[in-house]
Amino acid sequence: MSKIENSKIINYINEICSLVKNKKVHAEIRAELLCHINDTIEDYLEIGIPEDKAIDKALIQMGNAEIIGHGLNKAHKSNSDWLLLIITTGLIFFGFLTTAFIQSNTSNDAYYINYFSKLLVFLGMSIVLSLCILKVDYRKLKKYSLTFYISSIVLLLITLAFSMPVYGMKRYLIIGAFSLDTLAVTPILLIISLAGIFDNYNWNNKKSLFKGLTLSFIPVILFIYLQSLSTIIIYLIAVFTIMHLSGFKLKYLIIISASLVSIFLLCIFKTAYRIERFFIFLNPAKDIDGQGWIYNQLNTLRNSAELLGNNSNINLSILPDANMEFALTSIIFSFGWIVGILVIALVLSFIIRIGLISSNTKNTYGKLLVSGLCSLFAVQFILNILANFSLSPILGINMPFISYGGSQLIINVLAISIINNVYKFRNVSSTFTN
Repeated sequence: MSKIENSKIINYINEICSLVKNKKVHAEIRAELLCHINDTIEDYLEIGIPEDKAIDKALIQMGNAEIIGHGLNKAHKSNSDWLLLIITTGLIFFGFLTTAFIQSNTSNDAYYINYFSKLLVFLGMSIVLSLCILKVDYRKLKKYSLTFYISSIVLLLITLAFSMPVYGMKRYLIIGAFSLDTLAVTPILLIISLAGIFDNYNWNNKKSLFKGLTLSFIPVILFIYLQSLSTIIIYLIAVFTIMHLSGFKLKYLIIISASLVSIFLLCIFKTAYRIERFFIFLNPAKDIDGQGWIYNQLNTLRNSAELLGNNSNINLSILPDANMEFALTSIIFSFGWIVGILVIALVLSFIIRIGLISSNTKNTYGKLLVSGLCSLFAVQFILNILANFSLSPILGINMPFISYGGSQLIINVLAISIINNVYKFRNVSSTFTN
């Protein structure tokens, strides 16, 4: 039957919506209530009850408008996820603490002396941009998905063409007094874009399948040319997560993953030198003055760390990248195992919290967005922790929020702002239409 909308129904729905403070969900609430009411009216009409009485009975059956309104208002409160923000603040705090200790021990290099002040500037920029994002409904981002994707590809191409290699890897674009770490920024931008592109995607159509795989693997080719194995690993796990949740069959993902791992292992095992270099972390004593030096240094620092710290600070001569890739080892050595365990607990809480937000988000685009970003963070944290404990090869992966890096801090804080925005509208399942 056609929808019945008389003054009683309209007034009933208006009364409910007037009690829901989050006006952005009113349209969805109206549509859902109207659907339920009409279904109930139709049931009464089928047993011969006149329309006017059927409407009255349906509204009575729905329940008191005030009670429903207060219940929906509670369910659709657009509050921030303060637990996630507190955990993130804790991680940033330890990042600043580590940077301050490194700076206090570095007096012969002007670049390192300004570590802390630079980080404060980037944090200020991050907060301002995050406040702007929180004012916008995240669902608006979906229509700019292709724009984000193209911008990311262009940024990678510019980096490939114009950036200067650092340790054999091209990743930094110098812009005035600042440098942009494109390998920290582009994976997040790509995941944001592909979450929008793959929302309600038809993976069963051959043309769409080819298009989706092409979009997913173009960045991989560019990351290969930029010689960043770590970025490839992080990006692929995140994009495979989005693909699977958007309907791409798991068995095909397993086949693709197995093929990529086989190619990777083939490249490693092609020469004895690469095999030894890759697996030196298993026995660093074999090359104590070469590739094994850093693993021995990490083991020595961890073994000499005390429960409450050594009352001495690591500087860059003792441990290179002490406030970047090896920030966790710096924290454990300087502040003790208790603080180190606290940091790891914060990391686990951070990952679990984002995972819960993803699982409780009704909107499919929001779910893909949060799941992809959760995968990005989780892989970085896990691989960084394993490397710091000499349980995996060192891949040059920094720890989000804790490792020093202006571009990384800004883009990571912005990612958390987007996740927080999704949390605010987690009970809204409809797609933004304005």
